[in-house]
Amino acid sequence: MPATNPANPLSDLLARVHERFRTHDAGEPAGYVEPTGGVDTRDFGLAITTVDGHTYSHGEADRLFAIQSISKAFTYAVALTDAGFEAVDAVIDVEPSGEAFNEISLQEGTGRPSNALINAGAIASTSLVSGSSSNPYAVHRGDGTDEAADAGAHRSPEGSRRERLVRAFSRMAGRELTINERVLEFEREDGDRNLALAHLMRSFDLISEGPEEIADDYFAACAIEVTTEDLSMMAALLATGGIHPVSGKRLLGEDVVERVLGVMSTCGMYDDAGEWMVRVGLPAKSGVGGGILAVVPGQAGVAVYSPPLDRHGNSERGVLACEALSQELDLHLMHGARVTHSAVRVTYPVTAAPSGVRRRPAAEAVLAEHGHRGRVIEVQGDLTFGAAESVMRELVGLQEVDGVVLDVRRVTEVTDFARAGLAELARGFEEQDIEMVLVDDSGRVADAEQVRVVSRRREAIEKVEELLLERHGGEDLDRSEVEVQDAGVLATLGAADTEALTQRMEAQEHAAGDVVITEGEPFAGIHLITSGTVETTAREPGLQSRDEEDPTDPGEDDDIEYRRLSVLGPGHSFGEFGLLADGRHAATVTAREHLHTWVLTPEVLRQLESEDPALALRLWQAISRDAYTRIRSQMDEIAARGADRR
Repeated sequence: MPATNPANPLSDLLARVHERFRTHDAGEPAGYVEPTGGVDTRDFGLAITTVDGHTYSHGEADRLFAIQSISKAFTYAVALTDAGFEAVDAVIDVEPSGEAFNEISLQEGTGRPSNALINAGAIASTSLVSGSSSNPYAVHRGDGTDEAADAGAHRSPEGSRRERLVRAFSRMAGRELTINERVLEFEREDGDRNLALAHLMRSFDLISEGPEEIADDYFAACAIEVTTEDLSMMAALLATGGIHPVSGKRLLGEDVVERVLGVMSTCGMYDDAGEWMVRVGLPAKSGVGGGILAVVPGQAGVAVYSPPLDRHGNSERGVLACEALSQELDLHLMHGARVTHSAVRVTYPVTAAPSGVRRRPAAEAVLAEHGHRGRVIEVQGDLTFGAAESVMRELVGLQEVDGVVLDVRRVTEVTDFARAGLAELARGFEEQDIEMVLVDDSGRVADAEQVRVVSRRREAIEKVEELLLERHGGEDLDRSEVEVQDAGVLATLGAADTEALTQRMEAQEHAAGDVVITEGEPFAGIHLITSGTVETTAREPGLQSRDEEDPTDPGEDDDIEYRRLSVLGPGHSFGEFGLLADGRHAATVTAREHLHTWVLTPEVLRQLESEDPALALRLWQAISRDAYTRIRSQMDEIAARGADRR
C-alpha cells in the first residue's frame, strides 16, 4: 500500500504557474519599501482558498507584507456595515475614476470621491467606521483629557476606529493581524497628498472629524501586515457572500458583499480595471505592497504576492499569474453561471453497493473485511473550478484505498481543468498502485485512453472487488472450476443425497453470449455451475432511468429494458426461483464466458417427487434455505447502502 496519494492537480497548477513567472523581472517595488526595510524582489507567493476553507499555496505565500490599498475594499465593507448604505452613499460614489489611485480627484460640486477604492474614497470610508478617533495628534492636558475631544472627536465604548479595523480584518483572515509600525510611520511622513484629500473633503463636510485623525487611521489600515494565504482567506470570505470559510460565522451581510464586489469589478485595479476585466474577468483589488486579491463568487478566493509593480501600481507577476489561473481554471465571470453546491454527491465503500457477483463464502469474507479499501464517489452538476477542486480534494484525501470508482454520470458540464485534472489524478493513482475506474456513459468527462472508463457502476465496482480479492485473498479464493457436489444446493446436502442427485443430472455447455434461461419462459431446471460465469438480468418496464442500484440514476440508454441482478460463477446455481409462483423464470440468464453446468431438469424433479419424496423434500428445504440466504443478503446490502448514503 502506498504511503501517500498523488498530489492534487490544483497544487501542481500553482507550482507550474509559479515556475512560469518566477523569473519575470519587470517592474519596481513601491517607493515606501526601501525606507521601511526593503523586500526581496524575488518573493512570489500564490494562494487559493475554497469556499469551504481549504487553502492551496505555493512559493512565499507565508511572507508578511503591508496590505496597502487592498485594505480599501474591506474598510468599505466595514463602513457599510457600521454606518449603513445611505450614509456611505451620501459621501462616496460607485463610479470608476479612470485615474491613478492617488489622484486628487473629487466630483465637481459635491466633492464626493468617485468610489471607495481610490485614496480619497478610502479616507472617506475610514471616517464612517465606528469607534473613537485614534487621534495621535491629541494634545494631552493635565486633567487627563484631550483638547481634540473638545474639537469634536467622538468616543466609543468599543474602542478606537483603528482597533475596529484591525479586529475586523483579523476575523476575516482567521488569525490576529497587526500593524507594521515602520510602514505606518513612513505613510505619515509621506502622506501630504492624502492629507490634502482629507482636508478637501472636510471642506465639503464629507468628513466630520479632523483630517489628520481620519488620515492617520487610513494610514494604519494600509500598514496592516498580511500574508498571501491571509488574503486568499479574506477573498474566500467575499466569495461565500460574507460567511467565514472556516468558522462558518457570518461576518458581512450579503448586501455588503454584493456592493463591495460590484465596486471591485469596475474600480479595483484603478486605471487598469478595464484591461483586467477583459483578461482576468474577476472582481479584484491590488495594493502597492505587491499583493493582489481576486474573488471567484461562490467558489474561491485567489491571492498573489510579488513586490515589483507595473506602471499602474499592480504587481507585475501577480497580474500575469492571475491571468494564467483564470484561463487554466476557467474562472472568467463572463463564461457563464457558476454552481455553489458540492459536486461530491455521496461517497461510500463498495460493500454498501456490491456488484452483484455472487462469490464463495471465503471470497465474501475477504470483501467484508477489506471492502472499505474500495471507495465509490458519486459526482454531480457542473465541474467548474470550485466543483472540480472539491472532487479532486476528496480523491486525494482518501486513505487506505486500493481502488476508487468515480461515478460522473450526473455531471452536466466539464471544464478543461477538470478533465485534465482527473486524468492527472488517474496517472498519479496508478503510480501509487491505486486503480481508479470512471463511470461515464457520455464520454465527455474523461479520455478513455488516459482513464479507465466503463458505462455502468456495477461493472466498475466488480473490477474493484476483483482487485481487492487479488490483493487480500489467497490464490484459490475463487476457483475457476469446482466439482458438481460442491456447487449450489448440493453443497448443503449429505453425501448420500448428493450422490443420488448427481446420478440424475445431465451436463450442458454454453458459449459466451448464449441465453441459457429466458425471463418469462416456463421452468427449465436447476443449473449448477462448475466452470464459467453467467449474468442474470430482469426487465424493468416503465423506468425512465435504469441504473443497476438506483432507478433514479441516469442510465446508459433510455431504451434499455433490462437491469443486471447478479453475476454467478463456479459453485453457484440458478433457475431455482422458476419453481415458485406461476412456474416461470423471473430473470434472463446469459453466459458471460464458456459455461459448464449440471442440470436437474423439470422431468427429473417430477420423477424424484414420485420415486423418492423424502429426498425431494430435503432438496426443497435446501433450495428454501439458499433462497432465504440470498434474499436476506440483498436486504442487508440495501439497508447498508441506505445507511451509508444518509
